[in-house]
Amino acid sequence: MAGKIAAIALNTFKEAVRNRVLYVLLFFSILIMLGAWVASTLSIDDETKIVRDLGAGAINFIALLIAVFVGIGLVYNDLDKKTIYTIISKPISRWHFLVGKYLGLLLTIAVNVLFMTWIFCTVLYLRGYFAGDVMFEALTYRDEEGYRVYRGLFAHGWYLLWSTIKALVFGLLHVLMFGMEGVLGIEGAAATQGLFLTSVLTILEMGVVTAFAVLFSSFSSPTLSAFMTVIVFVIGRLNQELYLFADTMVQRAGGIEALGGGQMVAYYFSVAAAHLCPNLAVFNQRRELAEFQEIQLGLLDISYGIAYTAMILAIAVIVFNRRNFK
Repeated sequence: MAGKIAAIALNTFKEAVRNRVLYVLLFFSILIMLGAWVASTLSIDDETKIVRDLGAGAINFIALLIAVFVGIGLVYNDLDKKTIYTIISKPISRWHFLVGKYLGLLLTIAVNVLFMTWIFCTVLYLRGYFAGDVMFEALTYRDEEGYRVYRGLFAHGWYLLWSTIKALVFGLLHVLMFGMEGVLGIEGAAATQGLFLTSVLTILEMGVVTAFAVLFSSFSSPTLSAFMTVIVFVIGRLNQELYLFADTMVQRAGGIEALGGGQMVAYYFSVAAAHLCPNLAVFNQRRELAEFQEIQLGLLDISYGIAYTAMILAIAVIVFNRRNFK
């Protein structure tokens, strides 16, 4: 059983990697991170806060686009190309197929999130190495009279090359060491503090979103699947605000029974949406990351993400099993 699911997951991952849209999104994410670096120099606010906030936002946004644009075609493409008939004719259950597709897409998202985390760490390290005072100290020396002397163009080029290599290596260490590269005493490691855990939270969040993408893809068209997946994401991010909105309406009206017709509809819609959709706000800690606060990744958050994902996948399997391919 596990071998069948793993085979489908691996095949799904290979198909996703060959998708050109994926590379466009990754290139776009790199541009956003570099743009965040440039934009921070134009701001009067804390530059580091802006860079970390925009970079983490870019990773989350691109991960969402991958979940939507790749996930919506997981089942539909096999139905459209008629390959689903070949697959289900083999000793493979429909739930093997669906779970394998999900795990393959989740693996794709996880790999891309970690890749973007590496690139973002590289940008943060480069930002530190290319700071004016740091470069001035490295590219000049004091002569016998105490004056600062420029080391020359060759030294400048070597510094840029060596700094880029170090940034790439240290950024990779951040990912491979699960965000613990600071224990090696690497200079500038404080700039990447909490980034790995934030990326893990993004993967957990996209795991839930991807489950919805698979569910919608199992019974609807790609366009409708994309629309509903994005709606679930937006409501999930605004989950707490929906509860607050509903409570505020009741308090202002003086009780639920005092709500008018339109207000009653808005109240019950807000409450129902908040209950039915996942609370994705628990996975969003961009503000804490930007302000160098401790990132919370507790067992409760992990359990919530896994349990909600399992529930949505179970519903997807039930829907997919009832579908007639004739």
